[in-house]
Amino acid sequence: MTLKVFISYAKEDQKAAIIYYDLLLKEGVAPWLDIKKLLPGQNWAAEIEKAFSDSNLVILLLSQKSVNKRGFVQREANDAVERLRYKLPTDIYVIPLLLEPCEVPIQIANRLQYIELSTPGAWDQVRASLNIAAEQQSVILEKGSLFDKFQIFTEKYEDNWVGMPGHDIKIDYPRFQSSQRPDAAHELSLLFGGRASQALLEERQKPWEQVPDVFTEKDSTLSQNGRWDDFDIVYCNSRFLSLTYNIGWYGAGAAHPNSRFETYNFALLERVYPVTLEEFFSDADSALKVISKISIEQLGREFWERTGEKPDEFQTKWFNEGAGEKLEHFKSFTVNSSGFTFLFPPYQVSNYALGRWITTVSFYDLLNYLSEGGPYKLAAGE
Repeated sequence: MTLKVFISYAKEDQKAAIIYYDLLLKEGVAPWLDIKKLLPGQNWAAEIEKAFSDSNLVILLLSQKSVNKRGFVQREANDAVERLRYKLPTDIYVIPLLLEPCEVPIQIANRLQYIELSTPGAWDQVRASLNIAAEQQSVILEKGSLFDKFQIFTEKYEDNWVGMPGHDIKIDYPRFQSSQRPDAAHELSLLFGGRASQALLEERQKPWEQVPDVFTEKDSTLSQNGRWDDFDIVYCNSRFLSLTYNIGWYGAGAAHPNSRFETYNFALLERVYPVTLEEFFSDADSALKVISKISIEQLGREFWERTGEKPDEFQTKWFNEGAGEKLEHFKSFTVNSSGFTFLFPPYQVSNYALGRWITTVSFYDLLNYLSEGGPYKLAAGE
């Protein structure tokens, strides 16, 4: 397979980004750079979002200007680093490259090895990383990803129709195989295959719903409704499965795309059972207070790490309202062996430019409220 590489950079570093785009082409990968790929009439924000979602690897070009600049380069970096949570420790998904000596943001420096491109032999190391990433992706494509008793493959539906408005749809979904749990694998495959089919049918624009007076340029992506779904397996053992969908969409004529999450959690016993957040607790109201308090504290700390500033009164109010003590605020959650992860889409707790937000709350912090007969022991492997 050809490795799809998304290049994230600050506009001030455009000349350097073009140089490394050309170098990546020579390495036999498929780089995506806005200045090279965007066409006249396309909605640039939507195309960037789609390319980012579809990439196998993200290269962050960092400089003194980019690390101090808010905007899309910051948003892409945040989202790419957060997605590392769902990769194996050995997976190469984000490669930070320093165009010049600069202070690497905390959320990147704490998680990833980076290299200054002026270092002798730096590009040889980049080439080695690209080769490893390409090999990893080829194995996943051919053999699927192994999670406990399940082999999980990625399937895809795509549909494009040029209309007024038209649509551009890409829906990824997991297909499960298991010799030890064939019934569970079959049910899960049916569920997510059906979800993908339903999403595809719902997003198609109908011939009798065309509005040519509004969408006058039929071949422009500004007249295209877009939907792109990709999933991550968060956690899977023999008795519990947790996964998340990242859903991006664009409404024809809108200023920019948006995104949200769908999360799925299942107990894998003699049959497959969907699990809600409330089912983990004997006292859900008290647990929610703890989850809210910890999440708000983490959001404030993460804001400082992303921006170098403490959240002001307005931002603090946003955190308190978006992560307040309401179950609806925490409907997007995943589970692993040690606790919960809560996902917040753009606008729920902060502005669009800062992207997605994630908080984690351990089972330990909620021990007083976990139900003895509930599903947390299945996730914990007990």
